[in-house]
Amino acid sequence: MKLKGNIQKWAAGILGTVSVILLLKLALQFGGVRAGNRRPSAAPPSSAGKGKSPAPDDLMRFDPSLRLDLVKQHEERPLPEVSRNPFEFEAPPAPPVNAPLVSPLASAQATVPPPPPPPPPIKLTPLGYSEAPGGVKEASISDADKQIYVVHEGDTVANKYRILKITPTAITVEDADSHQTAELPIPQ
Repeated sequence: MKLKGNIQKWAAGILGTVSVILLLKLALQFGGVRAGNRRPSAAPPSSAGKGKSPAPDDLMRFDPSLRLDLVKQHEERPLPEVSRNPFEFEAPPAPPVNAPLVSPLASAQATVPPPPPPPPPIKLTPLGYSEAPGGVKEASISDADKQIYVVHEGDTVANKYRILKITPTAITVEDADSHQTAELPIPQ
């Protein structure tokens, strides 16, 4: 038992010493480098042929064609004068009294004729649904004059409306004048 305990102590000591040596070697290898810093790289090619010296700025390292003189000119320009406060609302100036009130959109819209008026609504009121013997579908409807009709598919009401389809929930009607189709829900 004693021998096994001594071997473990020696093994732990040797492993500890090896790890300290490795840490020292690592620290010496990367001694001056810290997070975010880079090793100094080669200087960018000089543009002596153009009469310029390399910029001390790191931007030249990323793009040697960067023209720092133009960037500097842009930065040295004075800021434009602000003529209004962006946090205060001012109404736009009113147009002169004698000027015609015509916008470009209004002149373009003036040349386009207005669309035709929509057809008048279908003035029928569904009242109910039933099935006659033999499976014939019937519906009762009322017109604007409060006259009640019992109709079948294909019938014409008030010489104006044609019944296209009858279902237990709706009646499909077509206006003969405007060819407008409407689905009239049957009250339940």
